[in-house]
Amino acid sequence: MIHQCGPANEATLRGATDAMPLHLAARYLLTGYTGAELPDVLALADVVVSRSGAGTLAELTALGKAAVFVPLPTSAGNEQAHNAVHLQDAGAAVALTGDVTADVLREALVPLLADSARRSAMAACSREHGHPYAAQRLVDLVLDAAGLISRPGP
Repeated sequence: MIHQCGPANEATLRGATDAMPLHLAARYLLTGYTGAELPDVLALADVVVSRSGAGTLAELTALGKAAVFVPLPTSAGNEQAHNAVHLQDAGAAVALTGDVTADVLREALVPLLADSARRSAMAACSREHGHPYAAQRLVDLVLDAAGLISRPGP
């Protein structure tokens, strides 16, 4: 397990993880920030537990990752909850909204980790919602609208 917690939370969580049993600590990496290695971390993940901002959803659906989303309750217009519920309704994720405790997260995550068929189905649904070339498509649309792309005639 790789746990990216944010630099502001790292010292506090480091104290808690020091008390972990060795057999669990050996499988747990706490980091304040994940940099250039993030694509590799995501590619190797069986399940991603994350907030549900638009950028995160774009990355995870492009990669076809099963996810458990914990939306940021203070997001503008509650957009993160809407994003998470949208993918949950599509079968691509689990959305944990409201008061999310450790028990709530455990109840969502443990069965998912134990069920490879469910994870695979979620990953497939996630991939169906991904648009890995969205940026290029947007550039093409803008250039086309500006008349800067010539389209072949009939």
